[in-house]
Amino acid sequence: MKSVVLAMAVAVGAAVAMAQALTADQILERVEEQSFLGTGKGSMYLALEVRVEEPRQAPRDFAFRVWAKGYPDGSAKTLLLYVLPEEVSGTLFLAHLPQGGPSRIWLWLPDLEILKELVGETERKGEFIAGSGFTYEDVARGFTYRQGYRAELTGEETLQGVRVWKLVLTATDPKADWARLNLWVYQGEFIVLRVEFFDRTGKLTRVLTVPELVRDALGLRPARLVMEDVVKGAKATIGLSERSAADIPDAYFVPENLAKLKL
Repeated sequence: MKSVVLAMAVAVGAAVAMAQALTADQILERVEEQSFLGTGKGSMYLALEVRVEEPRQAPRDFAFRVWAKGYPDGSAKTLLLYVLPEEVSGTLFLAHLPQGGPSRIWLWLPDLEILKELVGETERKGEFIAGSGFTYEDVARGFTYRQGYRAELTGEETLQGVRVWKLVLTATDPKADWARLNLWVYQGEFIVLRVEFFDRTGKLTRVLTVPELVRDALGLRPARLVMEDVVKGAKATIGLSERSAADIPDAYFVPENLAKLKL
């Protein structure tokens, strides 16, 4: 019995020591390794469903298939196929994410047979799905708030029954999307469970939550993410129905190949 108690004390002590040793920037660095829906480690395949709900409109449903691949130099590439609704089925979204550099994003529009790179800020900051609150850049990058923000670790709390760090990010770049963000990060797993987005007037405009975590063969991950626009009263729910390891050919991530891929 004494050995069990001692082991528990050592484990708790190690967790406390880790929490005390990490800075806000180090926590965010680990968060960014997770990428969007945990796609930051290795190579994998995912299936996603998205429901968008806006006031005075019927809910709209979307479905996607995703192939993501990490490389030894720290870079990553993601290919996303629109499955539903039928009018956009076959559209492809490709993102190249170099380590520490700017991302590159392309769209393949099959009906128009057009390969378009999103290069301007207006295009990249456009909504991935109208009313979802997620931009093309969000989907490509996931959480990348170290650049353009000063992060402060303000304390620890309990959220959804687990211990979390609370971080406050204040914009240092005048072009930053938000003046301030509050983040709650699951300790040990480095999964963001809640984000509050404040605009330039200091008003809370959006809230991102992760109401449920599940464990699959690749580890712990969000089952759902919910983005709420508290100003417009809109909501987007992203569900991850499948995630598995996959050996993905590099040819999937060559822009010029998108028209020829059979997915």
